[in-house]
Amino acid sequence: MSARLKTSVSAMLALLALAGCAANPESPQARTPPRDDAAGPRALLARWHRSLVAGDKTQYLACFAGSKDDLVLALAVFEAIQANYAFHNAVVSTYGPDGWKAFQASEGARIDLFPREGQWLARITVVPMGSMAFGYLPRGRVPMHMLREDGAWRIQAASLAVPGFEPKRAADYLFRWAATLRRLIPQITARGVTADKATDDVKEDFKARVAPEERPAAAEAVHAFLTP
Repeated sequence: MSARLKTSVSAMLALLALAGCAANPESPQARTPPRDDAAGPRALLARWHRSLVAGDKTQYLACFAGSKDDLVLALAVFEAIQANYAFHNAVVSTYGPDGWKAFQASEGARIDLFPREGQWLARITVVPMGSMAFGYLPRGRVPMHMLREDGAWRIQAASLAVPGFEPKRAADYLFRWAATLRRLIPQITARGVTADKATDDVKEDFKARVAPEERPAAAEAVHAFLTP
């Protein structure tokens, strides 16, 4: 995170603490979306979600600002979520909805799909504060930080980072996860492996891409960054 962003976030946290109920993401004031947010932080989150669900990489990346490593993490999250979608679609098209249930019921490599429904956005609590805003996702993670510069709102890519994970390393794990799923999709569509046995293939392929000592951290990163 840049020194400027750290300073701005620290200032915002202090202001939120002084603001009392306005700092509480569960308060009615925080939950109420601004009426004039056609170009504000909530509209930015709507563009971010829409581009993510549609697989529009250009529009998705246009929602972010940050350092090279932070933007690579944003890209890695995008690629991993798209791989999750593609793997799910392959299982369902080949084995039907029950096949997906069989895959998810197997132990060890569950895939959580990022919510596609537009209604999910209503569950994000937006706390605006001048030229900054926090977006609290339902999963209770560190909020997404949004900043308005030169009249345009952008998500600060650094705020995607989960505590304990350096952005560059986390991105590497997510890219490897995406590569695992992409490699196995043709096997699914060719019925080279049944849906209930595909979990083992996903788990073993991903493990093969990561050094033994890194496997716990890699598995934790995939869960932390991709669980909606």
